[in-house]
Amino acid sequence: LLHSDPKFWKAPFPKPSLETPFRPWNGRIVWVGPQSGFWSQQEVRPELTEAGWPPDPFNEAGRFEILERTPTRLRLIGPLSPVTGLVLEHDYEIVGERTVRMGVTASNGRTTPVSWDLWPNTRVRPEGFPYVPLDPAEPPRIDGPDPDQTAIGAYPHWIVDGWLAMPPGAQPESPQQRLTLKAFVRPSQGLMAFFHQRHLLVIRAQLVPVEDLHPEQAFIEIYRGAGTAPEHDILELEMHGPYETLTPGASMGFEQTFEVLDYEGEHTQADHLERLKSLSP
Repeated sequence: LLHSDPKFWKAPFPKPSLETPFRPWNGRIVWVGPQSGFWSQQEVRPELTEAGWPPDPFNEAGRFEILERTPTRLRLIGPLSPVTGLVLEHDYEIVGERTVRMGVTASNGRTTPVSWDLWPNTRVRPEGFPYVPLDPAEPPRIDGPDPDQTAIGAYPHWIVDGWLAMPPGAQPESPQQRLTLKAFVRPSQGLMAFFHQRHLLVIRAQLVPVEDLHPEQAFIEIYRGAGTAPEHDILELEMHGPYETLTPGASMGFEQTFEVLDYEGEHTQADHLERLKSLSP
């Protein structure tokens, strides 16, 4: 279900440093938001203060120490990042049949306050079908490429029976080389659904009120890309926690539950929507 290239699973692994280049590790990671502020609260790379990319290399390539490991639970703690000022602790626990709770706690390791949100980003296989339930009073914001970018077009999306859908299969037509789209959603419930082959992945979290979010972000965000190069094919299922200011030593957390269900229907929009009716909030 997760999109990840096995060639990146093998040693040697890059060490976290300011010079560590971004690599498409994919899988699931927890960033901190907003993206426009990735480098805004650091002094180690002053030239990147206003940069929105790359993400923090000390999180991307950091070594995580095992705090606890049992047959059903794994707790990890990462390094103090000089970029964000945070120490991230991850807590993964099998809590039911094919159901995993994924929690993260961020602690301020500096002597001064820092302000962030927690941003779990799950890269799933791009040949799958994502759905998000919409609040009828809150239409999603859809961000496509700039109109003057002739090489990049907008990935198509649909709103059907109260669900936002971005099915796979779209490809750019010349002179375009890529398609991209980012949806910012205030959903009716804290839920994202993803169909892939014979499975339905359901990601749940407690809704965050809009007033607690950073104004640049939404509680649920979906990014979809396709193109002529393999690295252009990407599908990200994202959530944002509350944007908080942490005093020295203070912490904040965010938690998701991942459940894998069987799916026996056809991969048509009608069959997907019929299956989605059975999901409880």
